[in-house]
Amino acid sequence: MILTYILLSALVLAFIPGASASTLTPDDILYMETPGHFTLSADGGNLVYIRSAGTDLTPPANNGTLMYIDVNSATELALTGPDQSVTACALSPDGKTVAYAAMPREGGPVSMYLVDLSDKKRTPLSGITDEPAGSFAFLGNDRLIFTGAPAGAAPADTEVAIVVDELPEPVILRTYSLKDGVIAPLSANNDVITIWSPSPDGKYVLYKASTDPKSWETGATFRYVLLNTLTGEEKELFILVEGYQDENQFAWSPDSSDVYIEKIINGGLRYPVENAAELLVYSPATQKLEEVPLNWERGLHIDIFNSDIEVNPFNGGAYLFLADGTNPKLVRATRSNGGWKMTTLNGRDAGNIFAAESDSTGSTIVYNYNSASSPPQLFRAAVSGSEITDPVMLTGLNQDLIQKDLGTSEVTKWKGAQGDTVYGVIRYPPGYEKGKLYPLVLVIHGGPNYADFDSWRDTWEFPYHLITDKGAVTLSVNYHGSTNFGLDFARSIEGGNYYSLPTEDIMTGVDHLAERGIINRSQVGVTGWSNGGILTLALITKDPTLKAAVSGAGTADENSQIANTNGIVMDKMYYEKSPYQDPAAFRSILPVYQAENVRTPLLMMIGTKDPQVDPSSAWVTYRAYKEGSQAPVRFVLFKDQPHHMTTPETQARKIQEELDWLDQYLFSSL
Repeated sequence: MILTYILLSALVLAFIPGASASTLTPDDILYMETPGHFTLSADGGNLVYIRSAGTDLTPPANNGTLMYIDVNSATELALTGPDQSVTACALSPDGKTVAYAAMPREGGPVSMYLVDLSDKKRTPLSGITDEPAGSFAFLGNDRLIFTGAPAGAAPADTEVAIVVDELPEPVILRTYSLKDGVIAPLSANNDVITIWSPSPDGKYVLYKASTDPKSWETGATFRYVLLNTLTGEEKELFILVEGYQDENQFAWSPDSSDVYIEKIINGGLRYPVENAAELLVYSPATQKLEEVPLNWERGLHIDIFNSDIEVNPFNGGAYLFLADGTNPKLVRATRSNGGWKMTTLNGRDAGNIFAAESDSTGSTIVYNYNSASSPPQLFRAAVSGSEITDPVMLTGLNQDLIQKDLGTSEVTKWKGAQGDTVYGVIRYPPGYEKGKLYPLVLVIHGGPNYADFDSWRDTWEFPYHLITDKGAVTLSVNYHGSTNFGLDFARSIEGGNYYSLPTEDIMTGVDHLAERGIINRSQVGVTGWSNGGILTLALITKDPTLKAAVSGAGTADENSQIANTNGIVMDKMYYEKSPYQDPAAFRSILPVYQAENVRTPLLMMIGTKDPQVDPSSAWVTYRAYKEGSQAPVRFVLFKDQPHHMTTPETQARKIQEELDWLDQYLFSSL
């Protein structure tokens, strides 16, 4: 069992005399400060990141502030003011300049700017179109690189008609000159580039491309290509069949001698997804592609909401995050004539570091520390041998939030389905008393190819601490199908086990906490979003003792869900066939056919423009549960909202609906 840190006095003010222990409000979660992906200069002196005040795992675009930190003096300042919301930024390879895109806070078109970090002078960039303002990086120190349509390409005509499954138009690499504002094509490919990364010296770009990246029938075939920007020569390194979740990381060493490639492990899946990953490295000078021997069965750490943090190179090696369940393992990989050496790093914050950047020598790192009961902060530290030493906090985020009592947390484990060890994260309420029996709320993660980490993940989708603040314990189960526990564990729900194994893991987790004397087994509720909402709908057909259930963006019906590309992909991954190809098999599996077993009051919620869970499928589920259940069923639709809802108003309404439902049917009986 791994105990997480109780809020450290060096991090927060919770243990300072006079610190507030007042009740949390939804706004504490909806508007908490989050440090976006940060970039450290090669000399280790300058760091930039986007600080957002938002609650989603992918925060909305109308509240970003570009922040600068002088790492050596541990001083921080904002490079943008309250009039702008920063949507993207990039640090130049020499670490002297930052480019950023921003929109007015009240809404409007996106503009781009250049900031000289020596004097913080800001210069607007002219001739900018929507393409570079969306996603960009530096190509050398004098150009920006981005993707866009080839010159002369006609825009898709979607006003009159949309052709389903039509091949997309090509997407190429283009450049923007910081000297004269000229936009020019860089690549001449005829397929769609989805991921790309330029070398710091500007001589190369590694990219991956497919003619149909969203192909759902067989999976997309991607080309991994090295483009020489000086000659235009392209070298295809390898091809790989991947699924619709094709996010993997490319990372160059500061001296441009090596590029690291996170390679998705398909493992024979009928439709590959990002369930596990290994690591390759390519040297343009030697033209050698080799595997980095991780010597770790679970492979690289995978966080689908932070897809560019696993590999952090320095000259001669890289810092790697290895998958280790709830707490990733940070290792230092170094290469010499004798091969690769992996050194696991130790230190005060080891195990709760979820992102890191290194200087060119590998002797200094900046990292994001957080835990299930501690909001994130950025730290600078030295690395000596296997030790992370002399950590210094660089940020002071969420000063109001961290003065409140956020309770404590721990990681626990038990025997779940198929006798496998299953891990879960427990969050305890403020003032928790050992030996006292508390109500339990199961908070189930989405995916299923995701994981509940021992990290701060409070969002409008998963408001853990708003629930514990009511005096409940929460348990988040890393059920079969979750990532970071090995490929076999992730693949175990194939072949008709999509519901059975995860629900068994969750129910045995409840028994585990009851046996430990933590919770009252007769006072249990459940909530989840996305796949968490799907499993919630299944769980209440199996356990009639549950007092309250909240299913966000969930469905119990595959017949309608396969109208959605995400739905048919899920069928190909986990069932092999659609419900129209094998209706008998699905009838025995789908919870929608077991609605008469439901005895738990159910709240369903979904956005009307959800592209992941088809709203029509949620409607079918609602009708079946409303008719079959012997308990109240409520269905709330959020107008014009996608899977990850974007407006504070709808996010706040979702939280309030959820808490009110738990109040009425779980907490009112206490």
